[in-house]
Amino acid sequence: MMMNNQTFDLHVHSTASDGIYSPQDIIEIAVSSKLAAVAITDHDNIDGYFKALPSAQEKGIQLFAGVELNTDAYDTEVDILGYFWNPDDQLFLDMLKDRQENRIVRAKKIVAELNAIGLEISYDRVRKIAHGSICRPHIIEAMVEKKYISDQKEAFEKYLGFGKPAFVPHDQVTPKQAIQYILQAGGLPIVAHPGLVGNDQVVEKLLQDGAKGLEAYYPMHTEEEIAKYIGLASRYDAVVSCGSDSHGPKRKKSFPIGSTQAPIEVLEAFQIKLKEVYKSKEGHLQ
Repeated sequence: MMMNNQTFDLHVHSTASDGIYSPQDIIEIAVSSKLAAVAITDHDNIDGYFKALPSAQEKGIQLFAGVELNTDAYDTEVDILGYFWNPDDQLFLDMLKDRQENRIVRAKKIVAELNAIGLEISYDRVRKIAHGSICRPHIIEAMVEKKYISDQKEAFEKYLGFGKPAFVPHDQVTPKQAIQYILQAGGLPIVAHPGLVGNDQVVEKLLQDGAKGLEAYYPMHTEEEIAKYIGLASRYDAVVSCGSDSHGPKRKKSFPIGSTQAPIEVLEAFQIKLKEVYKSKEGHLQ
């Protein structure tokens, strides 16, 4: 059977973390782009979903609740996306609150490291720039204001990237723990942009640790990588997803919302798996 391509985007960041667009703006863009569905997946923060929900209901577009949990492991950054049929699990919300508090601690450490090498920026300024979860792009914005760097690329290459002078790792949550947190909350854990992990053995280990999907359709993946991750997911009875990882213009990942296409059957399989993991926790759909 021939598959039909229809645009949907299951990986978008809003101003609730380090995105440029407000949750309501994302819905407007999704509607104007004729997307079939969209998911707001902010870092350690699900507030964007709740802010966007009234607009999504009014406009008649399908909106999924999501989150991105960032971890450091295997000498790289490993990001796990979580999607929820019911995003109100209190234990999970408490965990996100703890993660956001840890982000504050991490941001203060990064600022201190930058200060130590002569880059004078203040945490207070970073806090004012951030609208929700404090992320490195907010620190970079403060650096740009002081003309220490010109853009995100320079910031990561010189100061904030893995192994650089002001690199500070995320809290000690492992990828496996992140997967388990999502599963325990009745969510669907998916490995974000597996091609950027840089090690397919690690990607496979994440599936063995309980991940239920791979973000195969991603702007930086080649056709060969997409096919490879579709095959790997199928070996573990996992799904694949499609996401732009859009943060809006002038961000390191500035791919437009809805810029990556996948067969609509990918979205249908995603929804089935999402219901399955929720049913396995709750025993029924509310």
